[in-house]
Amino acid sequence: MRKILWTAAALFVLTLFGGCDKKEQTIQERAATQKNVIIDDAYVLLDNEKLMKMYREYNEGLLQDYDIDFRVVTTSSNEDIDTFANKQFARLQQESRSKSGKALLLVINTMQDKVRLEVSQALEPVFTDAFVSYIERKGFVPYLREYKIADGVYMATELVHDRATEAAAGKEFVPPMQSKSIGGGAKTKAHIGIADPDAKKGKEVKMQTSDAPIDVMDRYLKVLKLHNKNPNLDIYTDTTKAFFSKWTVTDINQDNEVRNIAPCKMHYETLYDVTDTHAVLAVRPYDKHRTCSPYFFKKEDGKWKLDIATMAQVLRFNAQMQFHFDKQKRLEKEGKYYAFAFDGYTLDTHGYPHQYTNGKEKWAKYRWKYTCNGYLHPGDKREDAHCWLSSALAGGPIDVRLGLLPRDKIYGFGEGATLKKHVTIRELIDYLNSVPSGEVATVIIEHYYLNGKETNNFDAILDPNVEVRYETRQGIAP
Repeated sequence: MRKILWTAAALFVLTLFGGCDKKEQTIQERAATQKNVIIDDAYVLLDNEKLMKMYREYNEGLLQDYDIDFRVVTTSSNEDIDTFANKQFARLQQESRSKSGKALLLVINTMQDKVRLEVSQALEPVFTDAFVSYIERKGFVPYLREYKIADGVYMATELVHDRATEAAAGKEFVPPMQSKSIGGGAKTKAHIGIADPDAKKGKEVKMQTSDAPIDVMDRYLKVLKLHNKNPNLDIYTDTTKAFFSKWTVTDINQDNEVRNIAPCKMHYETLYDVTDTHAVLAVRPYDKHRTCSPYFFKKEDGKWKLDIATMAQVLRFNAQMQFHFDKQKRLEKEGKYYAFAFDGYTLDTHGYPHQYTNGKEKWAKYRWKYTCNGYLHPGDKREDAHCWLSSALAGGPIDVRLGLLPRDKIYGFGEGATLKKHVTIRELIDYLNSVPSGEVATVIIEHYYLNGKETNNFDAILDPNVEVRYETRQGIAP
């Protein structure tokens, strides 16, 4: 007898940081595994490309790691959802991608305001009534209330993946709450678009100017354990308050974060920037402790406060909750002020930090740790050569703080009244050396595109068909 769940789905700040990294597949293999994974007949999912991409990545992981075939169907059909879901599930089992009969089907009927998750018999020992009840009451419905259906589908997949991982490790599901089995055939409304007036309530938590970042973390843990979802707590920066006011937080999200922080807390060290306005709680070396997320803090009104908003911008997490960086957004906005805490670590193509020490001695005399070769624009004199980065210390400030790499071409620096274009090597060196420690350095990179593709061939400058694009990079001076 299949278990039936009438529910919804969810997402929290840390799960928004990113999807999971999966094994490499060919385009043909990916297309085959994703066929009919999502059937969005109600048109409520596929417009959210980012979340659907993250969902597919988790979905592929479920199939590859646990042989679980998880499908989603949205509908606005008037047909009884029981009958509709039974038909869909029967078809799913006939064309299942699972080799062991492990199948899940999530049906969302926006017309009937109901959601149904069916679990195949092979998965009943793992996805028990207690689990179904828990994720229904504490994980799903709060998000449908805010009409975040795509977020809900993604969160459903993440919760299923987490439970599969625990089961593979031999862990039974014990809900951290009184749980009443809903059993087969039990039903409940999804409450799509019906806001919960108590969803963002909680007692205020005040900080003192004498409190350190670790004290803020202690209060944050209490907030999580008490399931306090007030977005305007004094422990949050202004941008974090705005961030939480827009995002749904569930008990499951908060319980999971407590579980992730617990083994790391005693190992945290506090790293301060030179201006004493930004700090990071970190467990180093990062490449040995990737499951211990760094936490960002900013001083506002003389108090240290949690900057979850910037963490959500720059950090991503895989299925094992190992953190890595969004390389495109890492240095944007407030993000550049936290890069100091990762000096000495270079990032791989997926944004994972790796400690890098090779050759540090020869770079000791260089402040930003880079060297230039010269390149010329048409009509330039030899003495006007511009900087083409010939080398940059991996994990050095030019890499970590400005995000520059060898072969980048520097066109200008500064902004506003200090903006200067078409700069020479000497001018660039003087500028970077002149930026006070802790202040923002701004450089402008130029890229050449020929026939739509970026080229490092300097002769391309002379081609009349070349397209030049400029990109501004900012970082905090060491």
